[in-house]
Amino acid sequence: MDRKVLNRNVPLLYVFRMLHNVVFFAPVIVVFLNANGLSMTEVMVLQTIFAVGLIVLEVPSGFLADLAGRKVTLVLGSVLLVVGAAIYSVGTAFWNFAIAEIFWATAGSLISGSDTAMLYDTLVAQDRAGKYKRIEGNAYSLMLVASVVTTTAGGFLATVHLRLPFYATAALFVLLIPAAVLLREPPREKGGHPRGRLYYFYKIHRFALYKNREVRWLILLGAMLMGMGIVYFWLYQPYFEACGIPLFYFGVIFGLYNLVAAASSKFAEPLERWIGRRLSVLVLPLALGASALLSAFIIAPLSFLFILLAQFVRGFSAPVLNDYLNRLVWSDKRATVMSIRNLISRLMFAVTSPAIGALVDIYDVQTALIATGAAVLASGAVLVIVMWKGRVI
Repeated sequence: MDRKVLNRNVPLLYVFRMLHNVVFFAPVIVVFLNANGLSMTEVMVLQTIFAVGLIVLEVPSGFLADLAGRKVTLVLGSVLLVVGAAIYSVGTAFWNFAIAEIFWATAGSLISGSDTAMLYDTLVAQDRAGKYKRIEGNAYSLMLVASVVTTTAGGFLATVHLRLPFYATAALFVLLIPAAVLLREPPREKGGHPRGRLYYFYKIHRFALYKNREVRWLILLGAMLMGMGIVYFWLYQPYFEACGIPLFYFGVIFGLYNLVAAASSKFAEPLERWIGRRLSVLVLPLALGASALLSAFIIAPLSFLFILLAQFVRGFSAPVLNDYLNRLVWSDKRATVMSIRNLISRLMFAVTSPAIGALVDIYDVQTALIATGAAVLASGAVLVIVMWKGRVI
């Protein structure tokens, strides 16, 4: 394939990433669900339904992307994302939202890993694979800058009516479909095995979780950071309320969070090169755990600033850990391996989130934050020690 044909993939994937994350409702979704009669435990159960949907579909969808093409899964995922957003915007009860979460889980599983794999394969086809970390960081930072606008606007829209951020999100998600359709599938190796596709599927799992020690521990570290980072995210809004912050400012604070994450992603490559692989891996669980614990122990109007540490982790970890993994995995396995990591992260979330939600309802958000921070630090310490002893870092 002519390299020039693929030139539009990188800017289109930038656009796709931005549109995929134009969630106007992010700073107010917990408030919205509470206003519709849901307790914090029910909010977390909803997210567990989403997580279980991803667990069931994540790896098969990554496998489908490796076999049928990443463009196919991105288009289909975009359509289902619009449907889920539309249902959420008119929902009024737990089961309405549960159905929407199932659509979102299906969409998320189709998109997850496919966009990253398509970007990397496009750069390989253009002999630019060495620039992946920088381009991935740029894509992620642009995505987060777009989120600054949408989350800030979402907070303002919510003060007019809590449903307005959901209507706006559903409308913008429609633009994902043409962005995905215009992508060109880059040339890549077609996976397969003489014993059939299911055996090949097993072989990829064996490679990722058993045979390649470096891939295994990078997957587990990335999954832990993603899973516990999502648990932490669902505590932001109850924490803001505990700090006495008015709803009007929720969107502004989320905008600040996205700016910090965007800057961390933008400068991930030079920072990682400066501090090295070992310190890069060490600082991620330490910063995330410290963020949750500081938030738990200091409740004040400006305490939301402690969560900036978690935003550094969010922005820095994506381009850095993705690059470490991509360098170790062949093209025909890449989307499946990324999906394995995402599956494990959602499994961690599904196991922990209902208990964290119950802690909020039974005790308070501070107790839930302490549990979250302690879990991050404990699991992070185990992973870092094992990776150090195994010479992965």
